[in-house]
Amino acid sequence: MKKQLHLICNSHIDPMWLWEWEEGAAEAVSTFRVAAQFCREFDGFIFCHNEAILYKWVEEYEPALFAEIQQLVKEGKWFIMGGWHLQPDGNMPSGEGFIRNIMAGREYFDSKFGREARSTAVINLDTFGHSRGLVQICAKSGYKSYFFVRPGSLPLPSNTFKWIGYDGSEIIAVLAPGGYGSQNNKGFDKVEWLQNEAMGCEQYTKCCMWGVGNHGGGPSRHDLMAITERMKASVGTDVELVHSTPDAFVQYVIDSKAELPSHDKHINFTFPGCYTSQVRIKQRYKKLENWFFSTEKMCSQLAASSDFVYPVSELKEAMNDMVTIQFHDAIPGSSIQPVEEMSLRQLDHGLEILSRVRARAFFALCAGQKKAEEGEIPIMCYNPHPYPIEGDFQCEFNLQAQNHSIPWHMPEVYQNGVRIPAQLEHEYANIAIDWRKRVIFHATLAPMQITRFDCRMHIVEKRPTPCITATNTHYLFDNSRMHVEISRTTGLIDLCIVDGKKMLTDNSCVINVFQDTPDSWLWFDDRFDKKIGEFKLMSDSEGSDYSAQPEIIPSVRVIEDGDVRTVIESVFEYGRSGAYIRYYLSKQSNSIDLKIRIQNSDKKKMFKLAIPFVSENMNAVAEVAYGEERITDEGKENPSQSYIRLSDSDVSMAFYKRGMYGVSITDSALQFSLMRSVGYSTHPIEGRPLVPTDRHNDWQEQGERDFELRIVFGECKTSDAVEAQKFNEEPMILSFFPSGSDAPKFAPMIALDNEKIEMSALKMAESQNGFLVRLFNPTSESAECTIRSELFGIEEVMTFGKYEVKSFIISNSGIEFCNMIEE
Repeated sequence: MKKQLHLICNSHIDPMWLWEWEEGAAEAVSTFRVAAQFCREFDGFIFCHNEAILYKWVEEYEPALFAEIQQLVKEGKWFIMGGWHLQPDGNMPSGEGFIRNIMAGREYFDSKFGREARSTAVINLDTFGHSRGLVQICAKSGYKSYFFVRPGSLPLPSNTFKWIGYDGSEIIAVLAPGGYGSQNNKGFDKVEWLQNEAMGCEQYTKCCMWGVGNHGGGPSRHDLMAITERMKASVGTDVELVHSTPDAFVQYVIDSKAELPSHDKHINFTFPGCYTSQVRIKQRYKKLENWFFSTEKMCSQLAASSDFVYPVSELKEAMNDMVTIQFHDAIPGSSIQPVEEMSLRQLDHGLEILSRVRARAFFALCAGQKKAEEGEIPIMCYNPHPYPIEGDFQCEFNLQAQNHSIPWHMPEVYQNGVRIPAQLEHEYANIAIDWRKRVIFHATLAPMQITRFDCRMHIVEKRPTPCITATNTHYLFDNSRMHVEISRTTGLIDLCIVDGKKMLTDNSCVINVFQDTPDSWLWFDDRFDKKIGEFKLMSDSEGSDYSAQPEIIPSVRVIEDGDVRTVIESVFEYGRSGAYIRYYLSKQSNSIDLKIRIQNSDKKKMFKLAIPFVSENMNAVAEVAYGEERITDEGKENPSQSYIRLSDSDVSMAFYKRGMYGVSITDSALQFSLMRSVGYSTHPIEGRPLVPTDRHNDWQEQGERDFELRIVFGECKTSDAVEAQKFNEEPMILSFFPSGSDAPKFAPMIALDNEKIEMSALKMAESQNGFLVRLFNPTSESAECTIRSELFGIEEVMTFGKYEVKSFIISNSGIEFCNMIEE
């Protein structure tokens, strides 16, 4: 087979990065205009570009140019490679989040260019590492290959290789040599270099991606003329040059029957500072994901069971906000401050849309609930999952009238007439009258339906003061299964024993401080291991002053206690910064929730929450997109998603989290990366200062930041993926007085008999004929699960391989399996 060097002309255009989106749109229009002109001028030349977001801008701001591109695509002179909404970060979106990026892009390109213009090559060139879970997602979305550039320093078996997913799926991965483009008027030099490299090689499976990028530009006339002459001269030689596309290159590799080596690992790590930079974007993004998927489930249940109109356009608008902020310089926090603000604004836009849709769906789901009796305050809880949720839940509401007298109303919570554990805690407001209430109750919520509770009040002389057992040195908590000791001198957990096994030891939950650099990416290192201090408990007077209290109170104090939980608060300081940790100690289960607020005024620091190991042989496994990875134990910064399990032969505990991605094992402790106070888009250039030295600079993460974490002790009876999903996709809870209509209550739309299987999606099918269900086996063992739907008369047993994802449509016609994108 004749040896060829495939020339793939493109232009890497970041929609936003060192510029805001409006400038990205302007550059897309300019680049596309020049590329279209060269497609007309130069015979055989093909311009390749991906990312629906850029085409949408061109369509809106220069429709005549867009029409010309449509014609060029038909003529084969312009190639739409990739076909995603944009190039996302490769580690932080969930597996379902990646799928929505593909869906958004494919829907747009199919509608504007037709299915025949589809590419089978994923283009994710500039992304900072790639989760192995992407293999199954891409393969089951109809893709044959995956093109990338970073990390270029990772030992890989070849530039072109078979990438193997967790479930055994395969895709051809292509590391583009020399990067995704070329400098202005230097494209010919890159072509010449790769052509010379190909001389004398028996097999040469490399392509040449060229064209000015990073802020657009594409091909230059100088390069095109030189390449055209070189191409003519290459005819009949050992290595012919051809204008090409990613798809054509991959087909050339397949046709060459080259023996491709295999790679069955992730393609990480690079720029690990991005797992933590600009944490507000990460947290807000995760909240949008959580709300989006749970809202889809609520709306699906209603649309399948009633005349509720599924909110297609609203959900698509919110999804557009979600997948846009997956961009590989937005969610990683490597953009300038105006882009950070824009990202937060767009995420809030999506959340606002969903808040309205959720409310509409919630009130509809309350149909059929009986009227409240005299003196009752009803609480409605909707569980969006196909299995029950047990936990501590909270709801705020008002009494019928403000009470300014001394007696105090205390809530009692009942379910079906039976009193359940409940307690009163301080409400969000600070109005010192007996009126606004926050009740905490322990209960089990039925799957995919409203579970109702009723509050009744009894009157006490005054609000109780929380108090638990204490020694001179520790607060002691015990719920018969779990014994916890929190130091009154350090504010940290010194001991946690569950079912007779030691789980936590001295100084657990300390916030360590590591030396950092202004570099937003962390270009030249892969870890934070230069510990320079830790947050220490404030003195009582300092803590009282920090908390703005008029009198001296202890810096470790019990702030809530009742039948459901005890809450202990500790106040800390480091340098110019302060923090508090609240420990929520459950009386009904073997778990501790942590809520952390840091008031940061320091710079060039990394703050990490540390959980010291109780033995030398602890093993840590983290969730990634549709898979799991062992956390490396030599201090490297690892990406992780919603859970981490820490265990040895005798001890096991899980950590469920929201919007916290960086994690490492350092100093025999699991270290959760909380925040980095680094520069904005601070890019190291050899021999030059990282930030200006003649002025005040803006730094990331100045001010208050909040973090939430749940620790559950013992083996997981379901699966960590399911429990982490429950923690993230929370039930919607609201005090609501129903009308008492005789409408039937909504029954669960779907039931699963294996609670280890995660239902990652339930939504109306894109065809609107039925509903898409996506199930995932999040374990390394094969599994079996029966899916039932009384609504559609379905009962089917499904068998799953390790880490396998199955997608199918359910309707009155039964079950129809499909790929990830419902085709």
